[in-house]
Amino acid sequence: MDQAVLVTGCSSGLGLAIARHVAERGATVYATVRREAAAERLARIRGVEALVCDVTDEAQVARLRESVEARGRGLWGLVNNAGVAHVGRLTGTSVSEMKDVFEVNVFGAHRVTNAVVELIVASGGRIVNVSSVSGTLSSPRLGVYSMTKHALEAYTDALAGELAAAGVHVAAIEPGNYASAIAANALGRTAPPGAAGVVRRLGAATAGAAWSALHGAPDEVARACLEALFAPAPLRRYLVTPDARTAIRTLTKAAEELVQLNRYSAHRLTREELSALVARLAAERS
Repeated sequence: MDQAVLVTGCSSGLGLAIARHVAERGATVYATVRREAAAERLARIRGVEALVCDVTDEAQVARLRESVEARGRGLWGLVNNAGVAHVGRLTGTSVSEMKDVFEVNVFGAHRVTNAVVELIVASGGRIVNVSSVSGTLSSPRLGVYSMTKHALEAYTDALAGELAAAGVHVAAIEPGNYASAIAANALGRTAPPGAAGVVRRLGAATAGAAWSALHGAPDEVARACLEALFAPAPLRRYLVTPDARTAIRTLTKAAEELVQLNRYSAHRLTREELSALVARLAAERS
């Protein structure tokens, strides 16, 4: 296979798993990280070429496009995986803190997509946005993170409509909780400002270890990403959770929104019409 795929945010967790699986399938992987040390570790994986890029930095993203183009393979796929979490009440979160999370999770994905979309169009390839079950669910302590993932869901649908005529398919992967550094990183950013540095570091390390112990490796997420990138008839969305409870909760929330929207509408559907609508949609691939 002489195809190249760009994956952002590959220093650990989902991005690292996706990079490995795509490379094992035979594609060349351009895996981005923010630090040289992580790039050196990634470069040891066969088929993976690590590139340093902070998705919030316009200049670095422009250089990323130049680096990909200079390799002369074109670009079949883009996986927008780089992301950060945020834990805290909405009413206690400053606009500045909120902007920081949007800069990575939403504007970062848009920045990288805009930089390489011409290469993807030229190959008739694929764009995959790594969203989350939080793109459907939302909770008091994860409000900011959920907001960004809801935005990424809308971005996926709008982008899919824009690029369909060019033969480019756009999909969203919606993972539940899997082992990653996201909990430790979130705690490191959102610990109380007065906390001593050692307490912050110990807390982050403990959270990271606990998170990884509780949640399995993200190989299922990587396999869903492979289908979105290479299947002849990919889906628009892939819900991937390690447990039935999270999947049911996510699907229930989506159904709840449908019922709530229908309840007040002057043009609401009957129960029979709703059932027929769900049956028809379930039969469609996208």
